[in-house]
Amino acid sequence: MLEEFVWSEKYRPKTIADTILPEELKNTFQEFVNQRNIPNLLLSGPAGCGKTTVARAMLEELGADYIVINGSMNGNIDTLRNDIRSFASGISFTGGRKYVILDEADYLTQNTQAALRNFMEEFSKNCGFILTCNFKNRIIGAVADSRCSVIDFKIKKTDLPSLAKQMMKRVMIILDQENIEYDKAAIAAVITK
Repeated sequence: MLEEFVWSEKYRPKTIADTILPEELKNTFQEFVNQRNIPNLLLSGPAGCGKTTVARAMLEELGADYIVINGSMNGNIDTLRNDIRSFASGISFTGGRKYVILDEADYLTQNTQAALRNFMEEFSKNCGFILTCNFKNRIIGAVADSRCSVIDFKIKKTDLPSLAKQMMKRVMIILDQENIEYDKAAIAAVITK
């Protein structure tokens, strides 16, 4: 299985508690999980900051049925009509709400986003949507402003030392589990970069 070979998948956090984020963001996402109610979300921020990981971790923690669609690769209107419609219209095997993670939603065309807006309304009782994007200004207002709660992944400079410390610890745990020899100074230099 691919997840056993690609470390970013093998060690992807499965819970919000396992993520490396500023406490304010972490608390927000943990509250959604604790309430067992994740609203439609638009997660915005630079590449690699944890948006997709957070979306998956929340849904994994809830045990929710979900699919992930990459907007930059499969973001055409046919994907919405076929994949999302068939998934969103069905009943969840777990009995709860289903979710669609639309990763890199900022690559969807405006017409596709307009169709998505309609799907979000049509399937609102059965299915939630979590969109991730690097550039939220590329998401049409009818989706970003009125159908999603927008959460910006902003990291303050004051959060950096704590996040670097957490990352250092995580990297060393992974390397130890994989029986890889390492130099702590080299890891620290990479994390600082």
